[in-house]
Amino acid sequence: MQKIAYNKFEHKLNKYLKEYLSDDSYDHLKERLDLPEKQADLVSEKINEFYREQLQIDKNPSRDRIRIDRIITFSEKSLPQEKFCKLLVDLGRICLSEGKIDLSNEIFRKANKLTNNDHTKAESLLGLADVLSRKAKWTKSMETIYEAKALFKSIPDYRGLAKCENLLGTIFGELGDILKAKKHLLTSLSLIKSDEDLELAANLYSNLGIVYSIQESPQASISHLNRALAIYNKLGNNKSASEVSLNLGIVHYESDNYDAAMAALNTAIETSKAGRFLSILCLTYLAKAQVLIKLDDFYYASEFANKALEISHNSDDKLTLADIYKVKGIIERHLENFAASETYLLNSLRINENLNNELNVAETSFELGLLYEKMKDADSKNIYLKRSRNYFRNIEANAKVDIIEELLEFSPAI
Repeated sequence: MQKIAYNKFEHKLNKYLKEYLSDDSYDHLKERLDLPEKQADLVSEKINEFYREQLQIDKNPSRDRIRIDRIITFSEKSLPQEKFCKLLVDLGRICLSEGKIDLSNEIFRKANKLTNNDHTKAESLLGLADVLSRKAKWTKSMETIYEAKALFKSIPDYRGLAKCENLLGTIFGELGDILKAKKHLLTSLSLIKSDEDLELAANLYSNLGIVYSIQESPQASISHLNRALAIYNKLGNNKSASEVSLNLGIVHYESDNYDAAMAALNTAIETSKAGRFLSILCLTYLAKAQVLIKLDDFYYASEFANKALEISHNSDDKLTLADIYKVKGIIERHLENFAASETYLLNSLRINENLNNELNVAETSFELGLLYEKMKDADSKNIYLKRSRNYFRNIEANAKVDIIEELLEFSPAI
């Protein structure tokens, strides 16, 4: 008999299904889920190599959707309504953690529509808010979070409130409002028992580590990120551990510690490739490109940036695309391909402006200022550097402000 190889996504599904369904129901559902894969395997053995290459595509998205649809159909008939709604929330979370944003959106909406339980409704709203934030629909996401908060408060559920505060902190961080981000993250941390709620605590330590990095406190940042990494390793959460290694690499890079940055990024690449965490791998390739730029290795920097761009086409992550354009613009500036550099950087700026991401706008404006200095366009240089300086001054990133002030001093008109 052909053996079926389950991926991590299927393992997660099976874990939750066993909690919700009786043994007989679970076995019955598994028979229905497994049959198509067995048949497909038998067919695939019979096709020749030429057609195999033509048909070599990633089947997981369609297969996973079919699997989820069958689980929902079967469970809706087998479970009481409220238990079914709780199952939907768990399914939505699994899909979201695996990057299946549209599918998780459908599931959270179904749960929200069917449930009469305040806690389940609040959790479904929080899931929808997370989906909206990943689509960069910030205003609608925050409105949905506040709906969830009101329900969690009425129960009361302090862990639910903590999750709301954490998501708000993440959104304000994405928008570049670092002071508000920090306030919400610290509020979230105060609402939980960090030695008991390890997963959420690790997420908060990681998010705070990013905030401290932006505020130019590298030691505080590294301390928080290492705390998060230790917890994720303890929990066996390889995906989040990969993300923390990436962020550690970025902090070391921004502290000019390139050897430590390379070590952390190489770890992130290794674990991301092993787990097929493509979104993290994409960002890690991009971060490594930035380190290689500092080491004047522009050929390999370009290779890693291009690979990041290739992977990014699998998602609709405009923030990442903007970052890739920024890095490619920096590479072209170093190679003195000024027209190409300007195009990449202006594209990055446009995307970030459309997404209202103030931090990324400031960072890209800074890179444009450096480009126009090389192009001897003093007026454009000053416009972009002043724009960047104003943002970094507002978030009290004084070291960055000092660098910009020094650059402006060399211009004829300040």
